[in-house]
Amino acid sequence: MPDPPIFSVIMPLHREHERLADVRSRVHSARSSAELIMVLNGVSLAEKVKAERPDERTLTCERPGRGFAFARGVAEAKGEITVLLHGDTLLPAGWDRAIVAALSDSHVVGGGFHMTFDRSSKYLDFLVGLSDFMVFLRFAMWGDRALFARTVVLRECVGALDVPLFEDVRLSKAVRRRGKLVLLDETVITSADHFWKNGPFTQSMRILRARTWYALGGDPQKIYDYYYSR
Repeated sequence: MPDPPIFSVIMPLHREHERLADVRSRVHSARSSAELIMVLNGVSLAEKVKAERPDERTLTCERPGRGFAFARGVAEAKGEITVLLHGDTLLPAGWDRAIVAALSDSHVVGGGFHMTFDRSSKYLDFLVGLSDFMVFLRFAMWGDRALFARTVVLRECVGALDVPLFEDVRLSKAVRRRGKLVLLDETVITSADHFWKNGPFTQSMRILRARTWYALGGDPQKIYDYYYSR
């Protein structure tokens, strides 16, 4: 039997993003053995997105929401290290070596990457700076940063993923209780499509309202319904 992969990269998909081929290519650029688990929301998507290589798998998740999809993938992960990757985020060259180097410190249990958007503007640069500040202040990482953790630790924290959204906030907190988190120097590139489609200010206000609602104890399902209702 072949050795188990070092990495399991879990990628939820609710639609076939135009960058999906590039995202998959970046995952497979790893020198380490890595499996890609695509968790599909809906049968219709399963007709369009299929495994194309032996190191790819597809799963389905009936419950809509990224957190539920990640939890489904974590349950099936075979790698020692798991990466939680958004379907519109490009990993940097050498991403696997950077993670392995970080985890060579036994005190480190996980972390994420620096991030940038695929379109440049002063406003988007400000949002990245704000995200960096939140990492510095509370080590609360956005999911766009391709969060990673030792799989054994992630399974201990899988309850944090049992929500349709804000799984990144919950997971950062849960993993941090079990050891040190690190922010890698390497940078992922994530999509700014929502900001361009809805308008930067409108999209920011929607995010701010959702996060404030959650911080005040709001029901994640109701917040999810609001956020994706338009």
